Amino acid sequence: MSDSEQDSPPAIRQVMPAGTHHFRDALARVPAAVVVVATDGPFGLGGFTATAFTSVSDDPPTILVCLNRKSSQTEIFHQNGIFSVNMLAAGDEAIANDFAGFTKLPAPERFKSAAWLKGPTGAPMLERARVSLDCRLADFKSVATHNVLFGEVQAIRIQDATPDRPEILLYHDRHYRKI
Repeated sequence: MSDSEQDSPPAIRQVMPAGTHHFRDALARVPAAVVVVATDGPFGLGGFTATAFTSVSDDPPTILVCLNRKSSQTEIFHQNGIFSVNMLAAGDEAIANDFAGFTKLPAPERFKSAAWLKGPTGAPMLERARVSLDCRLADFKSVATHNVLFGEVQAIRIQDATPDRPEILLYHDRHYRKI
C-alpha cells in the first residue's frame, strides 16, 4: 500500500436519506447520559427520563433538555418553571424505566421508588443521583416533535462514586451501559 493510500480517509460505504429511521439509528450509536428530569410546584409533580440533555453555556450556567411534545407532563414543567436534572448512577435502570413510562406508573407514583431531596428552587433532586442540577426555566421552545427546556442552573449537587453508587448510567445502541 502506498503512503497516499494509507493517509486517505476511509470510503463512505453508504449514504442514506436523513429520514426518521436512519436518524434514530445514527444517534443510537452516540452514548448519552441517562437523566431523570423532575419538577414540583403549584401545577403538580412530574418527571421523565431523557438522554437529550446537554450544556448550553457556563456563564450563566445553562443546560437544555428535550421533552416529547406528546408528553402529558409538558404543561406541568412549563407552568412550574423549575426542574432538576438528575444523572443516574450505573445500576439505576429501574428508576430510568419508571420515569420513561415503561412500568406504566402515573407520574407522581414514579417518585416512590427512590429518596428525593428538595433543591433551593423547590425542584425534587434524586438523592442517589451522581449529579443533580437544580434549574429555573429560562426558556421554552417547541422544535419539531419536542419541547426544549432551557434551564439556568441555580444549584449543583455532585456525589463521588462509591461501591454502592458506581459511575454513571449511559444509553448506547438502545441498551443501558455502565462506565
